[in-house]
This record gives sequence, C-alpha cells and structure tokens, in this order.
Amino acid sequence: MIAHNETYEENTISLDGASFYGCTFRRCKLIFSGLLPFTLEGGAYHDCNWEFAGPAANTIAFLSALHKAGAHDLIEGTFRTIRGEQATSPIAMRH
Repeated sequence: MIAHNETYEENTISLDGASFYGCTFRRCKLIFSGLLPFTLEGGAYHDCNWEFAGPAANTIAFLSALHKAGAHDLIEGTFRTIRGEQATSPIAMRH
C-alpha cells in the first residue's frame, strides 16, 4: 500500500510493507510486525495506539529482558542510536 495525503479514522492499519506520505491518522491502531520495512513521512497522529506484533514484539521483549538482566548501557546506547545521538552501533558494545 502506498498512500499520499490520506486521512484514516478509527482504522486498524498494518504498517508492514506500506508507505504513508503526509497522511493523517485519528484514533487508529497502527501495528508493526517487523516482517517488512515501512515508510511514515510527514504524517500527523491523533489519539492513536501503536502495537508491536510477531517478530517486532519479540524484539521488544528481548530488549526488555536485556535491560532487566543489567545490560543498561546496551539499551541506552540503542536509544541514543535511534535518536541519532551516537554514531557507533550499540551492537558493537560489550557487556
């Protein structure tokens, strides 16, 4: 699915493999499974719920388990990389 400047209201939308450019989402449930990449550019999100499913949910559970096990530096490094604050990959970090 490729969408440009569309408005979605109270929809359940699978993000996997989709591209949304300038779209508006109102009270939608947006689901990412991690099966395919997706694109979200220039959108607006109002009162939406975000959900991870399948492999993406497994990745969140994995990161949570690492954090609980004491790998705080790895997890914080991962978030710094996501925010663009760190040039090196946290994967290269040793714990």
